[in-house]
Amino acid sequence: MESRVEKLKSHLAMESNDVCIIGIWGTGGMGKTTLARVVYEMISNKFEACSFIANIREESIKCGLHKIQQILLRELLNYRDLEVHNDYTGVSMIQSRLRNKKILLVLDDVNDLEQLNKLAGERCWFGSGSRIMITTRDKHLLELHEANEIYEVEELNHDEALKLFSLKAFKMDHPIEDYGKLSQDFVDYCKGLPLALEVLGSFLFKKSIAEWKSEYEQLTIEFCDKGKILNVLKISFDGLQSNEKNIFLNIACFFNHKHLDFDINIHYLGLYPETGLRDLIDKSLIKLHGNQLWMHDLLQDMGQHIVCQECKDPEERSRLWSFDDINNVLTENTGTKKIQCIGLEMHEPKNVEWNLEAFSKMQNLELLKICGVQLMHGLKHLPSSLRVLEWKEYHSKSLTSSFLSKCFENLKFNALKLTEGPDINNVPNLKSLVLENCINLRRIHPSIGIHKKLTILNLGYCKNLTSLPNKFEIECLTELNFTGCSKLTEIPGFGRNMKRVHNLYLGHTAITTLPTSIEHLTALDTLFLYGCKNLVHLPNTIFNLKLVREICLQFCTKLDRLPENLGNAESLEELDLWETAIREVPSSIGLLKHLHRLVLTECKGLSSNKSRYELLPFYSKPTSPQPPDLLFSSLSLSPASSLTVLYLNDCNLKAISNDIGSLFSLELLDLSRNDFVCLPESIIRLSKLKWMYLNNCTSLRSLPKLPLNIKLVEAKGCISLEMLPDPLKPSDSLEPSLNLQNCFKLADNQSCTDWFISGIKKSLSLSPSLPLSVLKKSYNIVFPGSEIPEWFSHQNMGKEVKIKLPSHLCKNVGIAICVVCPTLAYSLIANGKRISIAITSRNQASSDHLQLVYVTPQFFNEESNKFLSEGDVNGFSQISIKVESVKAKKWGFHMIYKKDIEDLDMDVLHHNFDSLSVEVEGSSDYNMAGPSGEGSSDMAGPSGEGSSDCEESSESDCEESSESDCEESSEYGGSDWYVYYSESESSDY
Repeated sequence: MESRVEKLKSHLAMESNDVCIIGIWGTGGMGKTTLARVVYEMISNKFEACSFIANIREESIKCGLHKIQQILLRELLNYRDLEVHNDYTGVSMIQSRLRNKKILLVLDDVNDLEQLNKLAGERCWFGSGSRIMITTRDKHLLELHEANEIYEVEELNHDEALKLFSLKAFKMDHPIEDYGKLSQDFVDYCKGLPLALEVLGSFLFKKSIAEWKSEYEQLTIEFCDKGKILNVLKISFDGLQSNEKNIFLNIACFFNHKHLDFDINIHYLGLYPETGLRDLIDKSLIKLHGNQLWMHDLLQDMGQHIVCQECKDPEERSRLWSFDDINNVLTENTGTKKIQCIGLEMHEPKNVEWNLEAFSKMQNLELLKICGVQLMHGLKHLPSSLRVLEWKEYHSKSLTSSFLSKCFENLKFNALKLTEGPDINNVPNLKSLVLENCINLRRIHPSIGIHKKLTILNLGYCKNLTSLPNKFEIECLTELNFTGCSKLTEIPGFGRNMKRVHNLYLGHTAITTLPTSIEHLTALDTLFLYGCKNLVHLPNTIFNLKLVREICLQFCTKLDRLPENLGNAESLEELDLWETAIREVPSSIGLLKHLHRLVLTECKGLSSNKSRYELLPFYSKPTSPQPPDLLFSSLSLSPASSLTVLYLNDCNLKAISNDIGSLFSLELLDLSRNDFVCLPESIIRLSKLKWMYLNNCTSLRSLPKLPLNIKLVEAKGCISLEMLPDPLKPSDSLEPSLNLQNCFKLADNQSCTDWFISGIKKSLSLSPSLPLSVLKKSYNIVFPGSEIPEWFSHQNMGKEVKIKLPSHLCKNVGIAICVVCPTLAYSLIANGKRISIAITSRNQASSDHLQLVYVTPQFFNEESNKFLSEGDVNGFSQISIKVESVKAKKWGFHMIYKKDIEDLDMDVLHHNFDSLSVEVEGSSDYNMAGPSGEGSSDMAGPSGEGSSDCEESSESDCEESSESDCEESSEYGGSDWYVYYSESESSDY
């Protein structure tokens, strides 16, 4: 696993700010999902938000792609009540909501191109540095979707297989004495399939040699149509205890990929976490990722097959999940005591005429879960054994007490005609009541407000709900959700005994304030008030909550102030004030030692004409006049050193305080769409800053000196920008990539080119002992322009060029590339591998732009390009470079050998950058333009003429001569360099 993890991580190019798509391809049972999960958990802390969407192949059939889009958005936006109603809305929401967010997304088990197109259709949907991993059995899908990298998960070799098997069978990486031969036999049988090795090894743990021999004989004798792996899985299932088998079958039929917190309660149906789930995990039959149950699809298929083998008649089986079987039983009224669980999820709604008397015959029915079925008549009689009832699109006007069982623990209804919540006085064991999207529900029964065991109350999107109990005194409640109850104007008070509530969701309600008794929710972790457009006031007691981690007030457009005691919320980590009307930040914000993300996007009230001293009264007012509009010094001067992400975009700020330089932990700073002319010099003190966004700051004239570790500066649309800072001083990091798209005062500006050249020199001066991830990082700059700099010795080629050079030079050769294009939506391919570019965009610029990219020598010498250094029989290697874009107008490249520039001054560099002589071969009617546009004077043309020390040498001459004969010329290139242009595509330019 370790080697696979490292290989996959290398494909992720984590050092790049490009949006990268990485495919993980292999057959079933190879461990694709496990590998993706391991890497996901290793790197997730490097992203603003993460989401692992499992089992897309099956879930898209069950629920539709819009539901998967909904899960994706909820997890990446941390807004679990967001609704997506169709695929097209989902695409639009992903594009608009995630384009500035650095995310990690795993799309697991994809089998259709439409799934990719609607979940991650374009790279520009996601913020810089985002990574999308896709697991699939279909390589062609990845190729069609233009994945940056495709990692093939192959069978484990014998040593790897034996190690994995031993870790499960012996809890060590090798077989114990006397088990060696049998271990080899089992490993050989599994043919390198990780799933089979894990399941079989776990099954044999602590068994005797006699038992091992018996199991091997049984394994090799039994026949299975689907192959050997199912033999392995069946043997492991047969070894389970009765309770474990029931748990396994419940998961296979109903609960695979479900979240324990939200979709099921693990105490229902005998799923006891202390025993059953843990035993299945230990036997490698299921996994628990966070709070999500995960079972491999081969194991799921086997479990469902076992249930189908109970009897040919569905009414005599313990579990029903297919529409045909359920429809047959309920239409023909053939229900029996055998049926324990029914679960049906339909993608498209279906009208049925079921005989509902059939339910009364199912005297052992414990779970009934129906989605997408519309009954002609309402439910009247359900068995008293029922513990879980979920019904989506139920059409009755009421939930009568006649079918509310005392055994109910989970009641979940989406009833469009329901007007009043049920009386649950006679349902003492109820733990979860979910009535989401009951759009005609107007009131809930008073019994709900005083229930003793209720832990979850979810009334989200009940748009006509207006009446609630006078007070909530639900002592076991952990989650309360009224999101989308748009007519709800008031929240009742909270009793002193409500000390277990973790999550309170009140987004898109009509409330104007919160009850002061919110302070009784002492365990509150998350408070969501997203889109409460009537909210004008927050009680001071809200910030007396010592454990609250996240508060979202996004789009509370009438809220103009925060309580002064904000600093009392000592655990607060995220505060989102996007598009509120606040005019100042309370000075106590400086006391929030754990605050790491602050969003003030579109807080235009901060641009008031008052001075900072009127806005921030905790300052002593100086005697001398102070400049107005330095409004953010309250935070800058505070000890809020934990802040890593700060959004101040679109606030109409006229200036930024110099004290912002005290935010020493800041990694991302967004100041886009403001009106300042310059940035404070203190920016250079932000030593951890990696990403800075200044887009559409139309008054900005210059950039300050930048911090040493910054990776990307985006200043698109800064139409007044005319000065760049001096390049960074030497350190163990590259110059940042610069995106100066539509900065027209920098058109064809020499300072932009100088910045790029400085970056190349910096790259070549880095210590070779640095991590490969640093050394192989590409570096680029974008600015308006239409002319390729003269020192690019190879210009105006076709789409692809092939360079042949001595293998021993590969380790020291980098390549500078220049593309002229009105859009940044193109790809650079080197030897079939995409070059990660920090700056990409699908937006069309209003004029031509230059993108300069430097590809380091380490890119061509990492393991995945290892063949470059090996060369052919004559000691030559070939590098091919390709530009993929229909809009690129021209491009050029320049070979850079370390010897050429390490001692050169900047002014000399422009003229002597290419001391390498290159022989060109191409079509006879194609004449490559040099700097003058009439053919190159410092390199050989198609005829082979040139001015190098070895200009008379042909390719065969060099091949026949000894390495020492051409050592001097090889060191500087000489005629050992050959460039071939793709004749078939040269006319495209």
